[in-house]
Amino acid sequence: MSDRWTPLQQLLDAGVSQGVFTAAVALAGLGGKLRWEGAAGFLSQDSGAAPATLDTVFDLASLTKPLATALALMVLADRGQLNLATPLGEVLPAAWLPPDKRPLTLRSLLTHRAGLPAWRPFYAQVLTAPAPARPALLERLVAATPLSHAPDTVTVYSDLGFMLLKAVVESLSGQNLDQFCREEIYRPLGLKTLGFIPLPKPAQTVPATENRKPKTENRIYAATEPGLIPGRPGAGAVHDENAWAAGGVAGHAGLFGPGREVFHLVACLYRAYGGEPIGPLTPAAVRLWLTVPPGADRALGFDTPGGDPAQRSAGRYFSPRSVGHLGFTGASFWLDLDSGQMVVLLTNRVHLGRDDKARIAAFRPRFHEAASRALGFNQPY
Repeated sequence: MSDRWTPLQQLLDAGVSQGVFTAAVALAGLGGKLRWEGAAGFLSQDSGAAPATLDTVFDLASLTKPLATALALMVLADRGQLNLATPLGEVLPAAWLPPDKRPLTLRSLLTHRAGLPAWRPFYAQVLTAPAPARPALLERLVAATPLSHAPDTVTVYSDLGFMLLKAVVESLSGQNLDQFCREEIYRPLGLKTLGFIPLPKPAQTVPATENRKPKTENRIYAATEPGLIPGRPGAGAVHDENAWAAGGVAGHAGLFGPGREVFHLVACLYRAYGGEPIGPLTPAAVRLWLTVPPGADRALGFDTPGGDPAQRSAGRYFSPRSVGHLGFTGASFWLDLDSGQMVVLLTNRVHLGRDDKARIAAFRPRFHEAASRALGFNQPY
């Protein structure tokens, strides 16, 4: 390994020793080509836990939004089945979609400007329903939730919007989100593992996420205490409570995958953005989806660096024309559309406690800046 990559491995090892996470995999590349990859730590803090490897499969949390739901909608739009101005009322049943949600456009939902609240503890209600009814219950609960703002007035990052967008994918395609992404996007791109639980022949193991116990036994689950659902596995099941209650497939969370496949998917997006058709990814569609629409501060399902350069999770060396996303479990990816630099960082930071966000918040920009320097970029924006 070249000396210029040594700091990246050292940072991963330090993240383990400093209690940021117990397991991590990271990859860095340029122009769609992989230049470095590394792994550190163990799948849990338990004695005798297996080491993390480059094949370890991570809970990708909110990376589901851009890398599953948004891409599914992009493919459907490219096939002429919808457009960004399509209102929900044209694609979802009026039987459960109330009047205030029918005018919401796909553009407003994808850019988090639909007026929906950020989060609601729907899992408490979902878990009381019969198991067969749970997968479709999230979107109906979202539909019944009052808007918190007038549409297209403010940006509020919202899980709820992507719960509705899952229903859009399924209504238009006739397939569930998992099946559509697997058959129409991932497998055509050569991605054999990326997907929702249960994973296909998971030879790899999955790092543990949160490991918390109910404070009292035999009590009704308290909706204000995420992470305490009795019986929820600490590994191999989606960490997000709403997605887990709905069966593991949701528009906002539920995706699992190894770092190499996440990197490959992001690299395919970069190559398509540059003009190379790749499987279901056409240059025109990818350019549209990775461009921030007028009046928005996010691309379509993808985040942008934004904010104070000194506080960006992507660090100071990714240009404003970058796209990416963060996941609550400690996953992230960033792609600079100008320079072609890209970094994937997957961790299980919630295994050591979901409330400690400061450590991963400090680690991310340090790691990304080290990766940028190793790739040859050291001029701040």
